Amino acid sequence: MQRHIFTRWLVAALLLSGVMTPWAQAAESPILTLTAPGGVSKEYGLHELGSLPQVAFETETPWTKGKHSYRGPLLRDLIRQISPNADRINVVALNNYSHEVRLSDYADYPLILAMSENGKMLTRRNKGPLWLLVPFSDHPKLSEDPNVQASMVWQIVRLEILD
Repeated sequence: MQRHIFTRWLVAALLLSGVMTPWAQAAESPILTLTAPGGVSKEYGLHELGSLPQVAFETETPWTKGKHSYRGPLLRDLIRQISPNADRINVVALNNYSHEVRLSDYADYPLILAMSENGKMLTRRNKGPLWLLVPFSDHPKLSEDPNVQASMVWQIVRLEILD
């Protein structure tokens, strides 16, 4: 018990000192589960997601004020790791909200699992740790489409490949 308290104190001290980043701390625990038909399942921590190729863009969104910079891996790159031909994905949030997303609908857009906003990790308070996002400012018609807006799920915990 005493050791557990000391470990928590040490991790907090390292985080505050900058020696240990929040990404390193969160790497131990999965934040996203990816499932596919046939019982295939893979869990990802922030460190593993952060080690994938990243895409960054600046955009305004219907849910935030002003333009912000977002960064994260492309959804299609993550999905292709276990299902190269998948197109339909059920995106599930922490509160069990879910929406089906067709990757083919976003073939011409960088659809990312945003992990950071303005260089800071997304948290549950600001739609994190993962938020499905496109650059609305570069493609204004997307922000007018109710289906696109419904697809921009935040606080994502699970991706279910449907085909």
